[in-house]
Amino acid sequence: MKKLLLTLVALLLSSVMIAGSLVKINYSGRAELEKLFADPNITIHYYNNAEVYATAKTFDDKTMTMLDENAFLDNEVYTIVYCPDNAQDAYLDNYDINAMAKMDHAILAKGMVMPYKNDGAVAIFNKEARLPRMTRDFPTVTEEDPRIREMMNQVNMDSLQATVQHLQDYGSRIWNSDNAFAASDWIAGRMASYGLEVEQQAFNASTWMGSGAAGPNVIGIQRGTLYPDTYVVCGSHLDSFSYEAMYGGGTAPGADDNATGVASVLETVRIMSQYEFEYSIVYCAYGCEEMGLYGSEAYASRCQQQGMDIIGYFNNDMNGYLYGDEIHIDLIYPNSVEPIGTYYMNVAGTYFPEMPVRHVNFNEGDSDHTSFNNHGYMGIYPFEDYQHYSPNIHTPQDLIGPSVNSFGMSQRYCQMNIGCLAEIANPMWDAPVVECNPVVDFRYNMPYPPMGQQEAIFEWNAPDEGSTGELVSFDIYRNAEFLVRLDPDIYEYSDTVSIYSIPIEYYIVAVYSDGCEASSDTLIVDGIPIGVSESLSTVSLYPNPVEGDLTIQAEGLQRVVIFNQLGQQIATFEPSSLRGGTTKQTNLTIPMHYPQGMYFIQLITQNGVLNRTVVIK
Repeated sequence: MKKLLLTLVALLLSSVMIAGSLVKINYSGRAELEKLFADPNITIHYYNNAEVYATAKTFDDKTMTMLDENAFLDNEVYTIVYCPDNAQDAYLDNYDINAMAKMDHAILAKGMVMPYKNDGAVAIFNKEARLPRMTRDFPTVTEEDPRIREMMNQVNMDSLQATVQHLQDYGSRIWNSDNAFAASDWIAGRMASYGLEVEQQAFNASTWMGSGAAGPNVIGIQRGTLYPDTYVVCGSHLDSFSYEAMYGGGTAPGADDNATGVASVLETVRIMSQYEFEYSIVYCAYGCEEMGLYGSEAYASRCQQQGMDIIGYFNNDMNGYLYGDEIHIDLIYPNSVEPIGTYYMNVAGTYFPEMPVRHVNFNEGDSDHTSFNNHGYMGIYPFEDYQHYSPNIHTPQDLIGPSVNSFGMSQRYCQMNIGCLAEIANPMWDAPVVECNPVVDFRYNMPYPPMGQQEAIFEWNAPDEGSTGELVSFDIYRNAEFLVRLDPDIYEYSDTVSIYSIPIEYYIVAVYSDGCEASSDTLIVDGIPIGVSESLSTVSLYPNPVEGDLTIQAEGLQRVVIFNQLGQQIATFEPSSLRGGTTKQTNLTIPMHYPQGMYFIQLITQNGVLNRTVVIK
């Protein structure tokens, strides 16, 4: 029995080992890559332009290279360290690192390890990668869009330089430092000031420097007008790195790597937030890129889990170091996302036909577009020059001047970022059609008889349905000046009215969430002439009680106003509408065809106001 149990345990352990073997598989072309993703024997965690890293249920020594028989059993990540072939042995010996595999320009190590010199690394997580679908359509750009050219022309080199200078002035933005958190807060504030929906996404990282919370990602969303649930995304990383900052008391100013990328994103926000687009645009600044793309991995992974529909991702990382005299772009992306690369070149050829753009396969480093590619989204990385990029990155000399030597080049990269985003998001040439309805039955009551100061009570009914936006407030205006803002569920307001001779005009504006405003008709609260004359010898009303018409004799009569017992005004008669003469002494006849009861008659004359009561039989 004991022997049987040991055998079962051994078989179980063997099964776990085989099911969790980390392997590397070389491939060539999109068709082979698609077959690997469809292979039920493997789960792919990471892929680049030539190889995939996966866990295999069954190991095949003809097609696979064994890396670890117990994948992710006692470690959270594996690290690809970019290191030239002729320096790999010395690097491994110096840092006592056991390489699981050596490749051209890179080493695979278990866990998180210190990068070679000042170059970066990519972390491979125990997550299932996804292959971007090739059916996503990118627009074919055949001529300039004048609205997009207008946006491009607004890119300001002084604005770009101010952002780079601000981030450089932190001294260092190491992934878990106070400065990294402060930079995240500052970027979030900038995005919010332009009206974006802003989130700071918190995440933890386990790095060779330790584990803990990283400076959070900043995610800003500009909602599309017609298709708010479909997105186009651009991003950059906000952290910096240098060995001197870690061990020698030096700095990691990170001007080119990557304050220039953040500057491009923020300048894009500043300009594009002034316009409306059919699709939503997401602007990102990630933390902890230098330790292995942790920030973009956290965001892209969440996008995949939430099923976000992302058309494409455009990376902004290092665009301020110009080698030579001609502005150019090296375009980095795997062949598996070729449509977005073709699209980028299409946009460049239309708006900047004189600018060289070339597709390169860069195997000496990586950036945040890889996180999106590995989570099923097409991502692309426009780079300053893969053979001659800034020699000062990841050193205290990554400064404006020695490292960022051309804000004209940064301007062009930002213009291309705007062009690629805008051509997909599609600017709204005409403002969207908005319609809204005013309040119904705007009215007022004022107690009778008015004396001194009175409360005029205004009432109204809700607007009719059919408005394009949501009702957000009622704004009351008095004599064309704003008086008060009321919540949309309030339908009454009272205002103190003084007794004077000038009429007061009121109207109410229904305000909607889409900016539409609908004004009511204007109500005129009649002013009352100052001074009251009660001369019985010059005024008389008969018959009283009345049944039918009421006759009025008054000298210099100007207006007659009738109120019911509730003080509600029910009729007004001007002299032109009265039957009678226009002499100084006026005999008038007014129809009193109202329900039985007591009524108040207000006579407004040249000499003042007289109030009387009349009873209708």
